[in-house]
Amino acid sequence: MVLPVVSLLRVLEICWASVQNQVISCDRTDFMLSVWRLLLLFLLLLPMGVQAGKGNIHFVETIVDLKADGSAVVLYQVQWKVASGQMHGFYFQGNDRLKVAMAVDQAGAVDSRGNQYRLDLRKLSGGKWDVLLADGQGVPAGQSVTFNLPFRTDFHAAGYLGPTTAEDGRELVFFNWAPVQWDEASRQDHYTLKILTPYRLPDESVNPRSVVDTERLILTEPWVNEKYLIDYQRGPNNRLLLVFHKNNPGNRFHMQVQFYMPADWFQLNALPAQAVSTLPTQRRASASSPNSLLLVLGLAVVGAFFGVVKGKQRSMLKAREGLDEIRWENLDWTPPKLILSEFRKPGKVCKDLTSLEAAFYLEIPFKVIVSSMLNSMVLEGFVEIESESPLKVKVLNPPNLHELDEYERMFWEALRDDGELSQAELEDLMNTAVKKVQLKAWDADVEATQDYYRKKVNDFIHQAGDGAAIKEQSDAINWYFWYHNQHPYYQRHWNYDNDPARLATDMPVTVDHIIHGPLDTDIALELNVCHDACHSACHSACHSACHSACHSACHSACVSGGSH
Repeated sequence: MVLPVVSLLRVLEICWASVQNQVISCDRTDFMLSVWRLLLLFLLLLPMGVQAGKGNIHFVETIVDLKADGSAVVLYQVQWKVASGQMHGFYFQGNDRLKVAMAVDQAGAVDSRGNQYRLDLRKLSGGKWDVLLADGQGVPAGQSVTFNLPFRTDFHAAGYLGPTTAEDGRELVFFNWAPVQWDEASRQDHYTLKILTPYRLPDESVNPRSVVDTERLILTEPWVNEKYLIDYQRGPNNRLLLVFHKNNPGNRFHMQVQFYMPADWFQLNALPAQAVSTLPTQRRASASSPNSLLLVLGLAVVGAFFGVVKGKQRSMLKAREGLDEIRWENLDWTPPKLILSEFRKPGKVCKDLTSLEAAFYLEIPFKVIVSSMLNSMVLEGFVEIESESPLKVKVLNPPNLHELDEYERMFWEALRDDGELSQAELEDLMNTAVKKVQLKAWDADVEATQDYYRKKVNDFIHQAGDGAAIKEQSDAINWYFWYHNQHPYYQRHWNYDNDPARLATDMPVTVDHIIHGPLDTDIALELNVCHDACHSACHSACHSACHSACHSACHSACVSGGSH
């Protein structure tokens, strides 16, 4: 059995945390025991670690669907050639001030044999993402794999796009940004940045370059003209598409562009004053350590192994520091509208959703769902609330887990271990529920299914003799009446006695970095298995012929990579 290197690293990190805790507590006996355990684990797992896959970047193409308000959908298409082992994924980082909201449903990968994969996107610390082929799958050496990584963001809020004025007094909007740099890219064939502007070309018979040149629509900095092959194309829905292309960019190439567009293409809102972020306080390393040569050697070996594994997974080198962080808070995230318009059958109702899955389908905010689940567990005497902010509970009488459904068991396990809920635990619950709903209701009529469950809730309330309360309460409150009182295991009746959503704002979950459901974009998000075969021949001839001598010249660095 060969574990993916990411799993191996996670195991070792947990063990290493245990060792560090013993150092801090200065418990010599426990410390020595932890070190020996870690050394033994190191020897057992070393053969597994060397099986980690390694790849080389073949090409990177970044497409930005730029909206008039400065927001955008960004799509990275990254092709790797697997050099050794089995490649499971890579690290993605280096977006600096951009707030990334990954579109998990549109993310995917396809290998050179045409096999398609879902992605498991894991948000780590510091804006770093672990991009993995789902279900532990891997692509063997000798093949290539192309990743599709779309996300939603806001260039205006991040300061990469904003208003300015030309020397002649014209009101303009600048765009000054670079997509991420990539490690393991010494053999990269090309790096292409495409920007789909809000501007719609006037006539399909008009050449886009002629329109740009005649009306001086795009103004670029001289160094941009010298650095890239540049083209103007007709994009989806007749929108003007800018193309910046670099052949053989080399390792960690900085694909920065800076250009200017007419201000009347945009409707930008004034940005609120942003608080200056402060650097996190770093905990000092403990100065005390056991005075043992063997112990020192053991720690050195373990540290060296960590260095090897981390080296195999290295991702980004932080260079641009001191930039303000933008705080985006989402206190009322709403589950997605699970719309698959190309598959759904008008009038078809999905009748096998659980009561909690129905809440997602009815678009009840996730924090309200979780707060309601906790309210029921308090009513049933399983737990009690010790504090609301931060939210902490005390376990009283554990329930019979066989009487709870899958989501309730996940929720209970999240509470049971430490009495607290974490972002990762709640995200896991949310993603599990959304995926299950999508599998069950992929071809259902959304409106008809929502009406079915609203009627089911209302009928239950009428039968309970509380029909008069339906119009007086929100959908979320009425749903909770149905959820709690029809639960086969819950014994205590709830009769609008309290607000089950009262703890919603104290739930430690913000999911603005994850998007379920479709993205509003004109760019094609589907993977094209023929992309590599018919891609590159036209680039040089097309771009070189019309490079940028006619342009008017009036006027970050982190790297992604770390294949594993």
